[in-house]
Amino acid sequence: MTSTDHDRIERLAHHDARAAIYARVSVERVGVSADAKSPARQIDNAKAFAARQGWQIAEDCIYADDGISGTEFERRPDFQRMMATLPRPPFQILIVSEQKSIGREMSETAMTIKRLALAGVEIFEYVHGASLTPTTPTAKLLSTVQGFADEDHAVKTSERTHESHEAMVKRGHVVGGRVYGYVNVKIYPPGADPRTANRTHVVREIHDAEAAIVVRIFTMYDGGLGLKKIAKRLTADHVPGPTPFIRKDPTKVQPVRGWSPSTVRAILSRDLYHGVVVWNKSRKRDSWRKKHQQPRPEADWLRTPAEHLRIVPEDLWRRVQARRRETEGKAARFASGRLSGRPPKAATANLLAGLATCALCGGSLVVETSPRKRGRVPEYVCHRRRMNGTCANTLHIPVSDLNEAVLQTIEEHALTPEAIESVIRLSERDDRAEQQRALERERKDTEKKIARLVAAVAVAGDITSLVATLRALEARRTAIDAELRNLAPIPRLAPTVIESRLEEWRRLLRSSTTQARTVLQRVLKGRLTFLPHTNPVSGEIDGYDFSGPTRFDKLFTGLAVQRPAGLVAGDDGCENIGPEDTFDRDYGLLLEKYNVKGVASPTGFEPVFWP
Repeated sequence: MTSTDHDRIERLAHHDARAAIYARVSVERVGVSADAKSPARQIDNAKAFAARQGWQIAEDCIYADDGISGTEFERRPDFQRMMATLPRPPFQILIVSEQKSIGREMSETAMTIKRLALAGVEIFEYVHGASLTPTTPTAKLLSTVQGFADEDHAVKTSERTHESHEAMVKRGHVVGGRVYGYVNVKIYPPGADPRTANRTHVVREIHDAEAAIVVRIFTMYDGGLGLKKIAKRLTADHVPGPTPFIRKDPTKVQPVRGWSPSTVRAILSRDLYHGVVVWNKSRKRDSWRKKHQQPRPEADWLRTPAEHLRIVPEDLWRRVQARRRETEGKAARFASGRLSGRPPKAATANLLAGLATCALCGGSLVVETSPRKRGRVPEYVCHRRRMNGTCANTLHIPVSDLNEAVLQTIEEHALTPEAIESVIRLSERDDRAEQQRALERERKDTEKKIARLVAAVAVAGDITSLVATLRALEARRTAIDAELRNLAPIPRLAPTVIESRLEEWRRLLRSSTTQARTVLQRVLKGRLTFLPHTNPVSGEIDGYDFSGPTRFDKLFTGLAVQRPAGLVAGDDGCENIGPEDTFDRDYGLLLEKYNVKGVASPTGFEPVFWP
């Protein structure tokens, strides 16, 4: 303690100053007793320091945050309560253990000290008995350097922890919490007493009862049920779900037990269920050391095979992931009110946005509002012609006319009983060859890995990690051989179901722009190309010839010239649909799955059927 600090203490003692205490303890560390790191111990030490100086402790001004990192400021409730008393705090002295108790982010810590100083509060640390409130440029520099040292220590600790966790994951140890379907088993040194010894690491083992529920969820989703329907069934059947996270803050809304669509989605997307441990997918804090969960680039992910933890068969896993990819980002509401796929975040105003291409320049067709003298009618125009005049396409055509022409053509050439019959006939053909090729590629890769490991064991000897990995690969090879032997067709929908879906899709074309665009996205395989059409009689350009590939037709063509009668427009769609809403397999999934070959004809497209 310097002479200046002595002078400050004596000056404050003569003014009968009231003192406040702030104690903070971050996350628990192994090897440090609970008593030594508790806020209660810091408060006792601060009171003893105040008693030696003759300061009066304000019992209503004792603040403590337990188990919260010093890099956080907004998330510390007692710290925020203390700062809320500014600029007229009921105390003149603040006692902490060290400067790092205030915070471990350099700029935030310096600003906190400044705000307290401007409010007339001087900060003392009881460890060294020194003042933390700088009054000279040199003291401010030293305070900043100390803040840098505290923040740097926190960053380096985080880096060492991350490196240690990475090594643990590679060894097959658990570094996170509990996962539904598994139990965490603590491993102790050989011969040690678990009641007194510290564990060496934690491993996962399959929980048979929960694993059966996981398989049931995958099976229901593969059978056509959506996330919400699965959650309701599990809750109605009183199926035990994952343990909810209990929030520390009692004022926050606490979770309830039961199943939710988000929980079902999380289970369907967890790679661990098909024998792969994926770690380092996100980072907990940002560059300012605040808790802000952010995804990491996929190149930084660490994938470790763990065949002994597989719960879901590989063929079932692949079918479920394929269906999730098919439905994500595309939604359609049926007449019953049910949904297919995940809806967009906002309603769609332009039917052909991103789907229409000018045949002359390759640019997009966009919507613009015509001048007032023409009634401000929305029209499709070539974007490049409108922006810089580089395209010769000067045609303006009303949005309603072009949209109706496209919808009529889609309905005539894509949504027909003949197309449905083609899909049904093709759906009877299984995709056995595709699955077989995938399994054979995986088996070939597994054989290569086994050969490399056998060579490594021969050179290095009986290394436990190499032998364990070798056994896991051999088990996977055996499983692949069994899947190849038992490869069966994927079940398809009945023809009556597909025909009923056809009626729904025809209705969706006219329900709203949002729903009609969803149908286009599922039917089209690429973009529509629009070529200005020249009237053979007058020689003037009076519309567009357009064409485009579909998911199951080779091509469909149409002509947009004038507004047809009977156009039904509306704006009711899926604007208020939650992203957790999904529905069972539908006609659109089959449209995207199969690509029916065909030939062109003078009237458009004639499907070709197989016997």
